[in-house]
Amino acid sequence: MKRYIIQVGTVTYAIKARDILRRKGFKVKIERKTSENSRGCGYVIVLQGNAAAALEILRENGVKTLGLTEEN
Repeated sequence: MKRYIIQVGTVTYAIKARDILRRKGFKVKIERKTSENSRGCGYVIVLQGNAAAALEILRENGVKTLGLTEEN
């Protein structure tokens, strides 16, 4: 199953996003991703499932996201 990485601006947004998506039935976790070209705080949400639906849920709940990448 594909994994999606959602970049957020702060660790607070990462925690909020994780909690919201878990309540909606998504399998998510927070990971620390550091690289020279990363944006935001370095914490990301790792998601398995429908990324488009997850992003919409986060937007509706006021969680600002900085980007989405896909991993195999």
